[in-house]
Amino acid sequence: MTKVIAGITTSIDGYITGPDDGPGRGLGVGGEKLHYWVFGEPWTYDVEPTGEATGEDRAWLDDTMARIGAVVGGRWTYEAAEHWGDSNPWDLPFFIVTHRPEDQPDGDAFTLRQRRVRGHRAGEGRGGREGRTCHGRRRDHPAGSRR
Repeated sequence: MTKVIAGITTSIDGYITGPDDGPGRGLGVGGEKLHYWVFGEPWTYDVEPTGEATGEDRAWLDDTMARIGAVVGGRWTYEAAEHWGDSNPWDLPFFIVTHRPEDQPDGDAFTLRQRRVRGHRAGEGRGGREGRTCHGRRRDHPAGSRR
């Protein structure tokens, strides 16, 4: 059976985004600070990041990406990221779990699925490797769904 890995950068107080996350600000106001390590430097939504992870951060990312065969994300993440410009940001199959699979975009960059994507399906993406989840948001969570 395929192993599913879930991981997200989390602030010390348990948040994964800043306030007011949504399209144009997928990580919320100030939330990009949580991901400085991924790009090796500070960045903002006003200026695209140009750096990349270094040292231990780069080693961890390289190891993780080498082990996964597919990415599973939620509809809120997909919308907040503005569909990544209709271009899959990873060279891996990317499944989006949604109640509206009929919104499947043209091409094969993303696969919209209703309900859930089982681990064995995600593993089929790249030779039985592990599946990886993107962060999602529970809209009914009392703390704004970012914990």
